[in-house]
Amino acid sequence: MNRLKIITIPNQILRQKSEKVSSFDDWLLNFCEDLKNLLEQQKNPTGLGLSAPQVGIPKRIFVGKIGKIIKPYINPKITKFSKEKTEIIEGCLSVPLYYGHVSRPAEINLEFQNQKGKKLHRHYKGISSRVIQHEVDHLNGILFIDHVHQQGGKLYKVIGRDKKGKEKLAEVKLV
Repeated sequence: MNRLKIITIPNQILRQKSEKVSSFDDWLLNFCEDLKNLLEQQKNPTGLGLSAPQVGIPKRIFVGKIGKIIKPYINPKITKFSKEKTEIIEGCLSVPLYYGHVSRPAEINLEFQNQKGKKLHRHYKGISSRVIQHEVDHLNGILFIDHVHQQGGKLYKVIGRDKKGKEKLAEVKLV
């Protein structure tokens, strides 16, 4: 049984800027494992990433599904964004039942630490780049709905399911 629980809007922790991790200890190892397990348990919808603020811990930590593996990222910092952008529909486990089109840079360079504190630098593109940008936003108190609003996009809410179990969406007004 996982000790963590995903918090949802309007919980104000989701709007806080998270604190840097300075202690690379057993607590961090256990927390990252718990975060990973909670992400793996998410069904209907599944998730591709989960940040510490989403479970009420305002620390600069997230886990992301990169390829088929869920990896932890500590103190991540995006150091470069590509000029090319892509737009797809995003959702969030902390904003349940809502989706919206978000335009983000197609590729990024990321500097982060692993669970032992070692600094790493990686280049990401495609869905991995998007997941990381979404989760880094969480660490800065930003939600995908903020981007939808800023970009003048449309927001959709799940209003039920069709006979095949597929979600039915209806456009809702941004407030």
